[in-house]
Amino acid sequence: MLSHAQVWAAIDGLARRNGLSPSGLAKRAGLDPTTFNPSKRFAGDGRARWPSTESLAKILEATGEPLKLFVAEIQTPKARESEGEPGRQLPLTGLAEASGEGSFDAQGAPQGKSWAQMAFPDPKVKGLFALEVSGDAMLPLYRDGDIIIVAPEMALRKGDRVVVKQRRQTLSVLMLQQRTETAMEFRPLDQSLPPIRMEHGDIDWVGRIIWASQ
Repeated sequence: MLSHAQVWAAIDGLARRNGLSPSGLAKRAGLDPTTFNPSKRFAGDGRARWPSTESLAKILEATGEPLKLFVAEIQTPKARESEGEPGRQLPLTGLAEASGEGSFDAQGAPQGKSWAQMAFPDPKVKGLFALEVSGDAMLPLYRDGDIIIVAPEMALRKGDRVVVKQRRQTLSVLMLQQRTETAMEFRPLDQSLPPIRMEHGDIDWVGRIIWASQ
């Protein structure tokens, strides 16, 4: 019996093998860029949404991947582990969706129905999750459809690109410039803008960006 998670994991795997994000895969196949976004994998009431057979046919044609290989990708995590496949499954959602209320628990761990799964080849770092960039606000560093991997438990260093969650605010992608006993100072990705200073008490959490698809 096929599961919802298995089919979407196979689509994510197809995108990864072709050096694409789920949005990039949809674009290559001539589909709406949001077709495979994590937010499209569940309905508003939490019911699972399945990809259409037409969309599956188009991504196989666009990538030239044989149906046999795609079907082989649809396996249980236990089967993958027995084959010695490296890596791990990370929670994945869009940056905009993650900014919504209830996307993280009090410790900054992903929660809720907007999160899907993607494979990442580093099993050592704990607490990782993935966010998909939407729009052009982060150019030239991050393009629409790029995926960034965030490590909220990894030590921060000056110059790190980070995701910052302020209390009662949306997520921000910034560069850490300085940290003192009372506050943290960041630089916007647009270097022409002035630094941003935040008191520690105004910050829920800061996660270091350790990888980004290009």
